[in-house]
Amino acid sequence: MRVGNIKDVAVIGAGDMGHGIAETALLGGLNVYLTDTTEENLQRGVANIEKSLVRMLSGGKISDETVAMAKKNLHPTLDFEEAVTKAQFVFEAVPEVLEIKQKLFQKLEELTSKETILATNTSSMLISQISQFLHHKERVVGLHFFNPVVVIPLVEVIKGKDTSSEVMQTAYDLCVKMHKTPVRVEKDSPSFIINRVNGPSRIYLGAVVDKGVAQPEEIDALIRYHGKPIGNFELCDHIGLDVIHDASEYRKGVLHPDYEPYEKLKEKVRLKEYGKKTGKGFYDWSNGRPTIDLSKRTDKVKIEDMDFIKFNEAVKLLEEGVSNVHDIDLAFRLTGDEKGPFEAVQNFELKEIVQRLEFLSDRYGKEILKPAKMLSEYYDDEQWLVGIGK
Repeated sequence: MRVGNIKDVAVIGAGDMGHGIAETALLGGLNVYLTDTTEENLQRGVANIEKSLVRMLSGGKISDETVAMAKKNLHPTLDFEEAVTKAQFVFEAVPEVLEIKQKLFQKLEELTSKETILATNTSSMLISQISQFLHHKERVVGLHFFNPVVVIPLVEVIKGKDTSSEVMQTAYDLCVKMHKTPVRVEKDSPSFIINRVNGPSRIYLGAVVDKGVAQPEEIDALIRYHGKPIGNFELCDHIGLDVIHDASEYRKGVLHPDYEPYEKLKEKVRLKEYGKKTGKGFYDWSNGRPTIDLSKRTDKVKIEDMDFIKFNEAVKLLEEGVSNVHDIDLAFRLTGDEKGPFEAVQNFELKEIVQRLEFLSDRYGKEILKPAKMLSEYYDDEQWLVGIGK
């Protein structure tokens, strides 16, 4: 199916990601059927869409005509079958539980046309696992949006083991139609680009906290002091510590045992302190966004260590054929970083990076921090970054 033939889409799940995807589709001129399991969830999603449209209108980002058209094209319904049978493209935005997604996609295959493209918004899971029990796996693709969906331009377009080239291209083109900047992920690899590259940094900082080397606010103060809009632990609170925990458990099984949730994270989840949505996590959110005291920044962590760790994991994506230097750096700039992982280390000597990674791996007992194999090939090459990027 070509993107020009897609007029009606369905979004399953009206939560933060679901209603954000629905609004983005509406702004792309599409007819949207939004569905959820309860009237309360559905109406909350609709209300959030309308609030967002009003904010964008008042900020001069969209016109009255755009708002009117979006409201006209939004069709909230509790009738799952009605929503998906009318659609040429379906977005899934349900909880990150593999069994839930697998059952949902089996149901979608039964109810939709063989031409209908089925997209999952999973942030971590293998596309081939989600489509495992389907007869037509070729029409399942990953479309990973980022929260807040309407604001962040990046969408990772992920090719499952069985996803057809035509489906990949149509999904890519649909993102463009929805005014997003898609980046292709050419191999079905858990966590894709952004979450995969950021994962080891979270492992490292979790180990720093567990060992008592520095506290979450001290680390976030350091990160914010160096110009980042948000620190690691505040971001985790924003995402949801339960979500971070579950994703870590999944990655532990499919990527590396080092993804085992760190002790402080486990403790927060046991206490049901999930972050912003519960009012407390690493920070107190009861009065809104926490204030980070930059004077508390730690001197026990080097800011470049996080750049080295991200770069190292990005190199592993090259080794595995998941993506390329240009797209990885672009993806990070689109999500708010000034520089991508390769750009961030271009002024360092490779020897310095490798030696530091070895030190951090040994100190914190994390094998995942060890230098990627490709780095040894260019260890003595002055043009190492050029060689790695070929």
